Amino acid sequence: MLEPLRVLMVSKACIVGIYQRKLEEIAALDINLRVLVPPSWKAAQDETRLERVATQGYDLEVTPIHFNGNFHLHYYPELARQIRAFRPHIVHIDEEPYNLATWQALWLARRMGAKTLFLAGRTSTASIHRRLIGANTGY
Repeated sequence: MLEPLRVLMVSKACIVGIYQRKLEEIAALDINLRVLVPPSWKAAQDETRLERVATQGYDLEVTPIHFNGNFHLHYYPELARQIRAFRPHIVHIDEEPYNLATWQALWLARRMGAKTLFLAGRTSTASIHRRLIGANTGY
């Protein structure tokens, strides 16, 4: 019998309860899913704390974060240990493609033999395009 696929997701967005429903759906596909989230995310004027709303069928684990609130420079200091302990087949990086946490997860996962993926959403690709192509053209 084959063991279930082990997927480790790193996500600051999944501290919000509404985003956790997709995690239940992924886990329902006989996937051993562990999701690492920070305890909170600090914005300019407020702080969003972890909500545990949809948590059936997968592990939602809190991990420390350094430079909380800094979209481009935050990272997860215990990520290497967590990847080593879980031994995922895939590390799903639910972060912007151009930040330190994405680079950190890519580097560590590949170093430990896991496949990696991240999805650049519409806002991420629009930001990249605007910065690289049209910052001064009004795009």
